[in-house]
Amino acid sequence: MTSLATVYRRASDVRYRILDDEAVVIRQRAGEVLGLNALGARLLDALDGVTPVGEIVADLAPGYAVERQELERDALGFYAELAALGLIEEQGAAGGPAR
Repeated sequence: MTSLATVYRRASDVRYRILDDEAVVIRQRAGEVLGLNALGARLLDALDGVTPVGEIVADLAPGYAVERQELERDALGFYAELAALGLIEEQGAAGGPAR
C-alpha cells in the first residue's frame, strides 16, 4: 500500500520524455504510451528509488496553490495507479527494508 514513507523507482522498461511541462511515457515491453500533465510529469521524474513519497510531496508543495493534504492524497493515488499499471516499482519504505 502506498504511504508517504513508500519509496518507488520507475520500472526498468519505462522511458519518458518531458516536453514543455508534460510527459510522454513509454512502457517498452507492453508497447503502451501514456501522457501525463505537468504535476504527473514532476511526480514521475522525482522517483529515484531513494526518496520517499512524503519528501517528494514536500518538495513540490510550495509550487502548487492547494492544501498540502490534498497534494498528498493526489500523489498517493497517482503513485498507486502507476504501481498497478506496472510503471513504477516499490523499493520499500523509508527507514525500513525493501519488500
